[in-house]
Amino acid sequence: MRRKICVFTAVIAASAVLLCGCGKNGYEDFVIPEQGNSVLTALKENVVENHYEGVEPTVEEAQSTETSADGLCTIKCMSSYYDITLDYEKGSYYDVGKAYGEMTLKVRADYGEMMEQYLFENISAVFMNLNGDYSSIKERVDSFYNALYSDYKQELDGFADAVSGDSQGIKKDGILSADEVRLCQFVPDALRGTACSAISLDGTMTASGSRISNRILEWQLGSENQLCRAHSLVHFINGSKTLTSVTYLGFFPILTAVSDDGVMISEYDVGSYMGEPYTYLEKRSYTYDMRYAVENYATARECVDFLVDNAEKYPYCVNVLATDENDALVAELVVESSDGTPTVRDGSSKLGDKIEWSDPHCVCVVNSFAADGNPGYIAFDANNNVRWKRYEQLFCGQKGLTTGRFKELITSEKLSETRENIRSDSVVHMVLADYDTKRLQAVLTGEDGVVQTPEFIDLGSWEYAR
Repeated sequence: MRRKICVFTAVIAASAVLLCGCGKNGYEDFVIPEQGNSVLTALKENVVENHYEGVEPTVEEAQSTETSADGLCTIKCMSSYYDITLDYEKGSYYDVGKAYGEMTLKVRADYGEMMEQYLFENISAVFMNLNGDYSSIKERVDSFYNALYSDYKQELDGFADAVSGDSQGIKKDGILSADEVRLCQFVPDALRGTACSAISLDGTMTASGSRISNRILEWQLGSENQLCRAHSLVHFINGSKTLTSVTYLGFFPILTAVSDDGVMISEYDVGSYMGEPYTYLEKRSYTYDMRYAVENYATARECVDFLVDNAEKYPYCVNVLATDENDALVAELVVESSDGTPTVRDGSSKLGDKIEWSDPHCVCVVNSFAADGNPGYIAFDANNNVRWKRYEQLFCGQKGLTTGRFKELITSEKLSETRENIRSDSVVHMVLADYDTKRLQAVLTGEDGVVQTPEFIDLGSWEYAR
C-alpha cells in the first residue's frame, strides 16, 4: 500500500511539472508508469450481514456423561465441548485433580497424544533450534510450578498422576509426561503467542440497561486444529470461590472465566515495548494469579487491584480485563519500570499520545497498553491499530443494543487472510457475558476452523444452582 501511494504521488508531481513549465499545455507526452493491481477495496465489500436478532443461541444436550467414583468430577460430552464439574467441597485439591485426570482419559482416550502434539507445535513456534534439548523449557516449567500456591500445586499433581503415570521429562514420544502436563498449564507464561481483544459496554448502551462484555481469544489452534477438539466449560465448585471457566480440557488456570459473583476476567498479551528481555526467574504465573483473584475477590475492582499490586512478579507485560455489572477495568500489568507503571484503566482514563477513543461508556482491549504514560503499540502496530479503530467504529456511540445486534456487529467483518480484522483465522473462542440474564454465550471454533457466520452456544448461567 505504501509503495502505491508513493507512485501515485509521483504521478501528481510529474503532472504538475508538465502543467507549469517547458511550454507544455497538457498531458500528451506523459506516459503513466506501470503499476500492480490495487489492493484497495470498498468498505461495503468488507462487511457481511449476519442475522442474530431474535435468534436464540443453541442449547446443546449431553451425548454421554462420566462421573468419577468419588463424585469429585463429572464430564458431560456435548456436541461442541465438554461440560465439566469439579467439586472441591467433597474432596481435596489433589483428589479433585486426580479424578479430573481419570475422567479426561475416559472421555478422550487420545488426550495425551493429542496434547503432546499440540504442545510441541507451540514449542517449535517459539524455539527453532533446540535440537531435542528441552532443558531450558523445563527450567521455566519448574520455576512457575514451584511458585504456585499449595492448593493449585496439589491439584496439578493429582491430574498429572492420573494422565501420565511414571512418565517424566519433556520429550517428544507420544506420551504426555508429568512435566508436559505442567507445561500445558504455563503455555501463556512460558511460550506466549496470543493475540486477543475485547469490548465491554455499560448499561447506557444496551437495550436491557445491563452490561454486555465480549472477549475473543486468538491462539494457535494446532496443525490439525487439536485445540478445537478440547473446548471445555469447567465449573469449579468451591463455596464462595465458585467460578466457571471457558477453556480447554485439562487446563486449570484462566483464559476466560466468570465467578459466581459475576466477575468476568480474561488476559491479553502485550510484551515489552522497550525490548526488556523475557525472564522467568523468581516470577509466577499470571494466569494462575487471575484464578486466585477471581476466586477470592467479589468485584472487578478488587481483582485488578490485586493483579496491579503483583505486576512485577509476572514474566512479561500483559493486560487483564475484569468486568462486573458496575465496572469494566483493564489492569495494565507493567513488569519493568522502563515500560511504564502498573495501572488500572477504565472508560474515563486519559489515554496515551496518538491513541483516541470516543465513548467512555465502553472499554476496549487489544494487545497493547493504552493508558497515558504506558507506551504501547496501538498507534504503531497495524494489527492493534486496526482492531482498536474497528471496535471504535462498530460500538462507540451505540444505544439500545440487544445481544442479537451486538453479535451482528462483532461478526460483521468479512474474514480475510490478507486484511487485519477483529477476528482472524486463529480464534479459539469468543465469549459473551450478558449481565441482564447472567448467562454466557460462546462461539467455539470447530475442527473446520473459523467461519464467517458462527454459531453462538448457550453455556448457561454463571451463578451455580446448588
